[in-house]
Amino acid sequence: MLEQFARLNAGTQSLVVSNKVPLLDTADLCGVLASLEDHHSWYVYAMIDQRRSYNMELLHTYLMQLLLQEMLLRRFYPKKVKPSEFAYGVTKAVIYAHFHPKGKCKACNGFGVVGAKPCVKCDGKGTKEHNWSERLEYGFPMHKGLTRSWYRIVCQPYDRFLGSKLAEIQNDLHEKLLKLKKIEKAYRREENESLFDGI
Repeated sequence: MLEQFARLNAGTQSLVVSNKVPLLDTADLCGVLASLEDHHSWYVYAMIDQRRSYNMELLHTYLMQLLLQEMLLRRFYPKKVKPSEFAYGVTKAVIYAHFHPKGKCKACNGFGVVGAKPCVKCDGKGTKEHNWSERLEYGFPMHKGLTRSWYRIVCQPYDRFLGSKLAEIQNDLHEKLLKLKKIEKAYRREENESLFDGI
């Protein structure tokens, strides 16, 4: 997916895609982003290193607002930190873990599948997960009294909630690209058939 969107980045114009003739051009890819909400664009541009810090900040603000709304719905009030600090820290940890994977999963060798089934170790992502200590250290560096077990017990539901939101963004982009590819393939098939009609 990112191989497709990387062509929107001026710094990667010489990118050679895996298939010889790209099905989608830059106009199509811009159309995908234009048809979706803003946070999809922030996600893509952060992933392809185009104004990364700016787009990461926009994505962080968006996800933090979602998390604060979820906390209000659940009537959750953290005891050890302020609600705004809690939301900021968990969001920061989740985004860092998502955009900076530790490496490929050893169980599936980075493929996300073992045989025909999704890898149980990495949930089909193909990357190593950051542990609770690393998430705590990155999300709450100024709070020395917090422990790994606190993050696992208190933050885990909200960590998973934000992880699911990032997965939704990925799925939306994949679905849009697949639809466009099907349309483009059908169009090329019709175009090729019409070449032989006049013979």
